[in-house]
Amino acid sequence: MLDLLSSLATLFDSELAMAIAFLGLTAAVMAFGVPWMLLPISFSSGMLLGGRMGIAVVLAGTLIGSQVLFEVARRWLAGPIRKRWGDKLGRFDKELGKRGIVYLVGLRLIGAPHLLVSSACALSPLRARSFALATLIGLAPAIALAATAGSAL
Repeated sequence: MLDLLSSLATLFDSELAMAIAFLGLTAAVMAFGVPWMLLPISFSSGMLLGGRMGIAVVLAGTLIGSQVLFEVARRWLAGPIRKRWGDKLGRFDKELGKRGIVYLVGLRLIGAPHLLVSSACALSPLRARSFALATLIGLAPAIALAATAGSAL
């Protein structure tokens, strides 16, 4: 028990270790699609790391976790779903092929469920780079707001 407490004390003393911990936590939460955790993590990171560092760490973790979820869903879900529903996904593919980034940014801004949105994008013809950019643009305002609010405490 004493070793655990000393490890936690070391973690809170080192800003770099805390930033790495927040990066890993954020990436894991986003990769597993845990709902409603991004804002509390952003707020906490802003409070413990400061506004700019908190924003940067959570944005990086969000990008890593979202890409992992996207790639896993594309690799293991897209094939079976396309095999079963391929003929009915034509309109979906056409729309997301033209305006996918705009739709994704909008869904991220309004707070649509991350797991659902990322999985649906994995089924679409949207490229991974476009998915990453739209995710970054769509989630950055909420992360920045929460981390800045946390840094004010």
